[in-house]
Amino acid sequence: MQAELGANMAKKLRLRIAELSYVEQMQDLLEGPGKWEELKADRAGQWSARLTANWRLVVQPEECDVPTVTVLEITDYH
Repeated sequence: MQAELGANMAKKLRLRIAELSYVEQMQDLLEGPGKWEELKADRAGQWSARLTANWRLVVQPEECDVPTVTVLEITDYH
């Protein structure tokens, strides 16, 4: 991660992945420090978390017995 993204963004990515591993529902992320948001329009059903000012981790919750998300991308969609 660090070689591809740089030290700062790799650190933030590790924090966001850790947040995902501790919650039972996506709504729980709204109460944490990670600045998660549920996306709308053509990205409805997806969630993003801030890594840097412009870069976001985008995930999509999966319908399973165990809370699961799929990492879709790390992107600068602004």
